[in-house]
Amino acid sequence: MHVDSIGTDRESYSSQKGNSFNLNTGLITLTNAATKNAIMYVKNNEAYPLVITNIFYQTGASTGGSGNIIVDVLRNPTTGTIVSGATAVEININRNFGSSRTLDVTAYKGATGLTFTNGDKALESILATATQRIAVSAGSITLPKGATIGINITTPTGNTSMAVEFAIACYLEIEEGQ
Repeated sequence: MHVDSIGTDRESYSSQKGNSFNLNTGLITLTNAATKNAIMYVKNNEAYPLVITNIFYQTGASTGGSGNIIVDVLRNPTTGTIVSGATAVEININRNFGSSRTLDVTAYKGATGLTFTNGDKALESILATATQRIAVSAGSITLPKGATIGINITTPTGNTSMAVEFAIACYLEIEEGQ
């Protein structure tokens, strides 16, 4: 008997099957200083768990800003002006460009002064005030149906204008035969 096998990680396999996605806020200009701003909200409406593998932060130069930028990732926020304001993210796309499958999520982008009023801090990052792109490995943050994730960014002291963009790489955990 001869056995031949190929191993692949779940994220790559999910992408091949058309179950891997990218959510992206698009560019957002923040015009306040030393203030927490709700920047991204995602709720999983799928029957399958949504697994987040990476969170991407991109910050442009701050006009007038100095000091650090703080990014908080929240577990299960449900309320705040980002939710009631309901502005859809700019990009919700399947990472398999040959697949027509769409991702059923509620995904909003934030703006200057928007808030979350609940949720538990799950991750915090301290960034220098600079033009940068950072990929944070989320491991496998799993959102079962109805679960949410939120992202806040606190602008640097003295900021009057700073472009930011946030993205989430994720896939649906669908077992063979489902």
